[in-house]
Amino acid sequence: MPIEQPGSGVIFGAVESGTVIPFPLARRRAFIDRHARLIATMSPGVGERYLDRQLSIQAENLRRKGIPSETIDREVAGLGAAIRAAMWQAAWMRGDCR
Repeated sequence: MPIEQPGSGVIFGAVESGTVIPFPLARRRAFIDRHARLIATMSPGVGERYLDRQLSIQAENLRRKGIPSETIDREVAGLGAAIRAAMWQAAWMRGDCR
């Protein structure tokens, strides 16, 4: 039962549902770098399947937290792009790009 503080307009005990805003997945540098390094050691087909699986896991984690589907799609796409960019950057720095 809510308790009203007279004259203050504040009600204690009333809980409003809030919106959960996830930390942008594309900024999780350690996660991105670790997976980019792993994928770089795999054949292209295996690496692509591995990345798809990791993105699915991240999407499911967000889904369980109640994040809206549109946000999940945006975050997972950003994460995938960040991992691919890290892979290209590493290849570029090594001189593997031809």
